[in-house]
Amino acid sequence: MNINGLVGAGIPYLNMMKKAMPKEEPKKKKVKSHRLTEIDPKTKKPRLKKGVSTDRAVEVLFMFENADVTPNQIEDMRQTIENLRNRVRKLEDWEE
Repeated sequence: MNINGLVGAGIPYLNMMKKAMPKEEPKKKKVKSHRLTEIDPKTKKPRLKKGVSTDRAVEVLFMFENADVTPNQIEDMRQTIENLRNRVRKLEDWEE
């Protein structure tokens, strides 16, 4: 049984008060970047990040080349994932 149901039965307008209360913003986690490259600030050209071996870079490039997915398809997938995440967030907020 839901505790809000029990408390709500004794307190009038509890749901209205809950909606009026400010919502706590979830703390955002620092996202670790999995990128292997960065832009050199001096030359403005891409380079491998410090600590990334050329063997690792070649291995990742090989995996991408064998995936049979074009860069445009990858970008479309990223956009679809972001749209779905936004939709889920919107639906989760609607329940509250």
